[in-house]
Amino acid sequence: MSYPCKKCGNCCRNLNLSKLYSDLDRGDGVCKYLLGNLCSIYEVRPIKCRIDEMYKRYFEQTLTKEQFYIMNKKICKILTKKS
Repeated sequence: MSYPCKKCGNCCRNLNLSKLYSDLDRGDGVCKYLLGNLCSIYEVRPIKCRIDEMYKRYFEQTLTKEQFYIMNKKICKILTKKS
């Protein structure tokens, strides 16, 4: 099972909402690697941009994968409404 990303790019257009992503922000809240709705460095993107790997590395001991996905889906829904 992997996270069901819709590839809308909304998470990559709101980086200014989290300090964690400030190094990727091109200055206007948009990721400097976003082209259209897709990541131009997808295969080598940072771990913080990989939902399943972030879960495994940092959250597996505290949340179930389902809980982690639910959290991410809620944020996705908020960002989609914001756009």
